[in-house]
Amino acid sequence: MRAMILAAGFGTRMRPLTDHTPKPLLEVAGLPLLEHHLLRLEAIDVDRVVINVGHLADRILSHFAATPNEQGQLEACWQGRKRCLTLIFSREETPLETGGGIARALSLSDALTQDAGDDTPFLLINGDVWCDVDLTLLTIQALASHSLAPLADQPQALASLVLVDNPPHHPRGDFLLTPTGIVKDEAGATGDEQDEKNEKDEQEEQDGTRLTFSGVSWLSPRLIRRAIAETPAYQGPDSVFKLAPLLRDAMQHGEVRGLHHHGTWIDVGTPQRLAELDELLSHARA
Repeated sequence: MRAMILAAGFGTRMRPLTDHTPKPLLEVAGLPLLEHHLLRLEAIDVDRVVINVGHLADRILSHFAATPNEQGQLEACWQGRKRCLTLIFSREETPLETGGGIARALSLSDALTQDAGDDTPFLLINGDVWCDVDLTLLTIQALASHSLAPLADQPQALASLVLVDNPPHHPRGDFLLTPTGIVKDEAGATGDEQDEKNEKDEQEEQDGTRLTFSGVSWLSPRLIRRAIAETPAYQGPDSVFKLAPLLRDAMQHGEVRGLHHHGTWIDVGTPQRLAELDELLSHARA
């Protein structure tokens, strides 16, 4: 299975730390945050990882000694604890948003997929989160969904999101996870009136639990390719579009599954949370 790490953001909330160092290279417990993700991917036998880069991209490319391969793609061999991972870098001269970044990665030859006809799911990890979810379980779920015929009353999944309990800085969460593992979108469903809010909370107790998206997931390439085929604005070589609307549309068709992770998750969006993660992982290594 292959994976993509999203690492092209500006890291605005991390300034001044990110004025001269891209957020993925900020050190945590003696290693760049990006390499902690690579170690977890190495442990589950992922052999090829696409990393999109934008802000201070040259620093990241230099860190991994990336050079052009036979296809002209920027490639590096990263030595993990036991083996080497092939890294393919998708450089974005202008920010493409998450959907556009994935679309560009899918267009690279033998990178995120073997070819344009390969619809094998891939892992997707936000480079600025830490989550100790069992990635092996996630890959098993992804490959099973890809290879098994869907149930008669349930569409085939095009994505599965790792969801976590709502943190203090995001108390209302993102999506609803039903008892059957289906993820629903409730964006826009809340009215301004207090009684509508109360009705929604009562319905939530019956239908599932509202949780926060962790930034870890698996996606089917069909999710992105379908959106490109249906939307002319997405069909340019460097089209800019978000992933969230694609996921919300898929949720309306019952095509998104979810996993409630009860372990450690940190959104490394501020210097304070970076320090929190550094302390956590430093103690784990001690």
